[in-house]
Amino acid sequence: MRIESAVPSEHKNRLIHTVYGWYALTREQTDLGPFDSPNEASYALSRHIRMHKGLNQRPMGRPQQMHLHDPDQCTKNNCGLCVEARVFRHSLAVAVS
Repeated sequence: MRIESAVPSEHKNRLIHTVYGWYALTREQTDLGPFDSPNEASYALSRHIRMHKGLNQRPMGRPQQMHLHDPDQCTKNNCGLCVEARVFRHSLAVAVS
């Protein structure tokens, strides 16, 4: 049995809650999830980072930017942002009808 712990602050902007559960966003082809809790998603993300450490380099000092996600153009296999965008798009369509 694993004791639940607080989600590290560096994970908070990489976790997303959808109607299907929690996803951990990655730079690889597949996001992690869905999970039942943010702690489970954070734990999976920690394992994922340890496994990929040093394999996927990015430039230092990259500024934070706004990210608009288009699920119709996304190439990921399991994308948490696509799940969120599709649910949001569906809720807008229902609200307009």
